[in-house]
Amino acid sequence: MKKGSRVLPVIYANNAIRELEVIADWNERTYSRAHAKSYIAFLEQHIDALGKNHAKGKPVSTRPDLRYIEIRRKTGGNSHFAIYSVDDQAVNLLHVFHNAQDWQNKLAEE
Repeated sequence: MKKGSRVLPVIYANNAIRELEVIADWNERTYSRAHAKSYIAFLEQHIDALGKNHAKGKPVSTRPDLRYIEIRRKTGGNSHFAIYSVDDQAVNLLHVFHNAQDWQNKLAEE
């Protein structure tokens, strides 16, 4: 079986859960509760798909043990980066960063 072809559960770390809550809160304050729920569901759909396609992500240059995917709703719009690791048991979602954040340096400092 090719690496990345086995279906794995996606485990959300506490940091990632808190970051998604912050994203939801910002979207609710800025747009609406419905928009926030829809956007979080959109992010989670892409994150959860890593269970089937965990080899999809690119390596993080400052942390070769980690991978990332960029999730964008509209061409030219803002995006979020889902940072994860993969082991034999699971895809471990570690962080969800906005594209305006200096996320690679944040990861290098961990």
